Amino acid sequence: MKISLLFPETRSLAAVRDLAIASEAQGFHGMWLGSAFGFDPVMALALAGPATKRLALGVAVIPSWPRHPVVAAQQAATANAACGGRFRLGVGPSHVPVMGMYGIEVDRPVSHSREYLDVVRTLLHTGMVDHQGERFRVQAFLDVEGAGIGSADTAPPVMLAVMREQMARVAGGHADGALCWLTPAPYLASIVAPAMDQGAAAAGRDARPALVAELPCALTTDRAALHAMAATDLAIYPQMPYYRNMFEAAGVELDGRRWSDAMLDAAVVWGDADRIGEQVAGLFSAGADEVVLSPFGVGDDPEASRAECIAALSALARA
Repeated sequence: MKISLLFPETRSLAAVRDLAIASEAQGFHGMWLGSAFGFDPVMALALAGPATKRLALGVAVIPSWPRHPVVAAQQAATANAACGGRFRLGVGPSHVPVMGMYGIEVDRPVSHSREYLDVVRTLLHTGMVDHQGERFRVQAFLDVEGAGIGSADTAPPVMLAVMREQMARVAGGHADGALCWLTPAPYLASIVAPAMDQGAAAAGRDARPALVAELPCALTTDRAALHAMAATDLAIYPQMPYYRNMFEAAGVELDGRRWSDAMLDAAVVWGDADRIGEQVAGLFSAGADEVVLSPFGVGDDPEASRAECIAALSALARA
């Protein structure tokens, strides 16, 4: 089983390096780094990569609108060279409120993502691209020593953030995988995986690419403590339309703009070590090829709680 960790932005570049070293030592398949308004996560992982030997390193995810696809390909190639061929790039159209902070208007994100992926992956897989589309008109070449450019087998994988069915089809046909944050296991099985299969078939692929399930995780049996953590660390998600629409499509009961019990049970891996193991197994059974867990601390000592959570996940990853 491929079990990896996801960390939000960290305090320092040294902390990113330390997390990567620790994740490898603890037996995890990979480490993913979030993206917001701090360090550039691609550069941060490029700096951390040489400190590890086998750990897969990925960004989940960079917003595609502010970053030209040629620039994204160049950064991914550079990071892949620095990481010894173990880098994975996650991209996504982000959200209307977030892009509003850049002064960018989000328009038809599905077609935008399709063309974006085609430009990035063609450039990485062949070293050149001549794309004359509706969204992008690009002529470029790329040559980065040690980046694996020129072959789909050695180039860095480019994954797409997926929540809804249309984007899952795009991932199935045009990406190297889907990154699914907060998506419940039944939703993965009934909506995401079949849509990826459809997209792969339409693109002439033999099989769909990787489905990566990403969820928060807390080692606790105290529901009140879990609610307190979610109200602080995950408060934004029930307020964002894309996530609310996804939860509604998954049949998960909402509670205004805060976390409901149903949402916590569907989208957060929590409980004692045995229950967490059962939930992780359920995600793999739902079609996930990799399960990525973002450890959160709860209670009076969240740092100690998070460390205990990581230790429990390490035991699961080594099993």
